[in-house]
Amino acid sequence: MLGSIVDGIILGSIITLGGLGISYVLLIQNYFNFTGGTFFTLGAYIAFAFLSIIPMGSFPIVSFGPGLILSLILAMIVLAIIMTVVDKVLYSPLRHRNAPFMFFYLTAFGMLFVLRSIIYLIWGPQLKNYVSGVRKTYHLAGGINISPDEIFVVIATVIIVAIVYYFQYYTKLGKGMLATANNGRLAEISGIKNKNVHTTVTIIAGVLTATAGVFYGLAIQLRPIMGFTLLMAMFFAVVCGGHGAILGTFGAGLIIGITQEFGSKILQVIFDSIGVPIEMGGYKQVLAFLLLIIIITTNTQGIFQGTFLER
Repeated sequence: MLGSIVDGIILGSIITLGGLGISYVLLIQNYFNFTGGTFFTLGAYIAFAFLSIIPMGSFPIVSFGPGLILSLILAMIVLAIIMTVVDKVLYSPLRHRNAPFMFFYLTAFGMLFVLRSIIYLIWGPQLKNYVSGVRKTYHLAGGINISPDEIFVVIATVIIVAIVYYFQYYTKLGKGMLATANNGRLAEISGIKNKNVHTTVTIIAGVLTATAGVFYGLAIQLRPIMGFTLLMAMFFAVVCGGHGAILGTFGAGLIIGITQEFGSKILQVIFDSIGVPIEMGGYKQVLAFLLLIIIITTNTQGIFQGTFLER
């Protein structure tokens, strides 16, 4: 059971980064970007494409090398550019016309299926890995099996969250973004260019989303639908973590990750004991959906309202 909690922390770290990418768009542009999951997948596959021409190399302990880090950086740049172009071409005209938010949602849904089709067309439906072969795994007490790559994902996520938190609340640009989120017109009068803020937000979202996708591919596997299956979990992290709350999103991401992994394990034991032929491995996303319903019907402000994680 302890192993499933550790697996939940790893999954929760990935959910956090993907959720932060969606959260930034929600904070400034006030709509849920349903393409966040598909961009998540696209970023991972872009890094995979770069790895086909960049030598992997090697680092001590972990299974990957400098090639993956360079591919990740390039994937960040490319995905940030793609998301910025999509924003300028599709969403910026809607903002200028003060279009109803239903138009944003419909546009996002359309882009979701377009991007999914592109991913299938270029890379196919087959499962892929950044690193081939059997990876080194540590077998610890309590049934904990964890690889150095997974440890790297968790530590890197904590560092990234700390950097984003510092940027958001302790830099001039981050404070300007918060001012735009609170009152865009007043921020414009104060000299903050809203157009530049929207571009900056999209770039940051692209960087975080690409990182989350690559971390998923590194810790688990590359699958064309991986972002779609995590989309509900990402929304949980955003909604229940608090509107724009970075630490709250991190906390909610860990909660939903542990709930999916540990909760599904508990339910599997219960179902097996009473003879119900259900394989809970395929229903982890249902747990995310049910937990989201429970939270938003009992506490619409998020689970960290009034705590230090709220900020």
